[in-house]
Amino acid sequence: MPKLLKGNFAVKILVVFLLIVGIGVIVVLPKLETYLEIKSIEQTNLKTIESSVLLEVPFICQAPLQTEENWKHHEESCEEAAILQTYLYVNNKTMTKEKANEEILKMEDWQIEHFGSHRDIYADEVKNLIKGYYNLKENDIEIIYDATLEDIRNRISSGYPVIVPIMGNILKNPYYPYPGYHMLVAIGYTKERIITNDNGTKRGANFSYDNQTFYDAMTAAGGDVVIIKTKTTNP
Repeated sequence: MPKLLKGNFAVKILVVFLLIVGIGVIVVLPKLETYLEIKSIEQTNLKTIESSVLLEVPFICQAPLQTEENWKHHEESCEEAAILQTYLYVNNKTMTKEKANEEILKMEDWQIEHFGSHRDIYADEVKNLIKGYYNLKENDIEIIYDATLEDIRNRISSGYPVIVPIMGNILKNPYYPYPGYHMLVAIGYTKERIITNDNGTKRGANFSYDNQTFYDAMTAAGGDVVIIKTKTTNP
């Protein structure tokens, strides 16, 4: 009789042990499944960032009519052209050269009224121009201060063109008439290069620069980039 009781006790201990193990498996499996899912997402994101991406952003030269007279007037219109290209892409629109010229002139007039002059502007004023001209809210526009190339790739891979200030003398684009402070739109990338719509030349559609040269030119111009994150409403 004592042996039988001892045997029953052992069986009970075994049953309790199996129940505990079973519960542990039930608890651990969802955690393991979640972990594997997270790692899978991380790997997918990593592959997306490493692959080549190109957004089909309509190209607008900063002197849209591309005449000598038009170039003289629009020597300082790179910011407006960069903004306009981004606006068109975000809103899935296109624009004729004549209409683009009118829009850039309107943006210049807006700056004269609100900034006191039409001049070279940097990220914060670019954001204010976009907000004011297109009636956007604060959170509709993002500034990344001291941006890296990885920041630019991340935004492009998420479907956003990036407005980037650069120093033309560092980029050494052979088609620049005045290689100083400039602004363009980053629209894609490969492993070695950043692809742009460089509105500083009529040949600027899908114009690419090697990573280091682009980064050096960007940081020399302040390094702060601007992204329009939502659809806009033209006044």
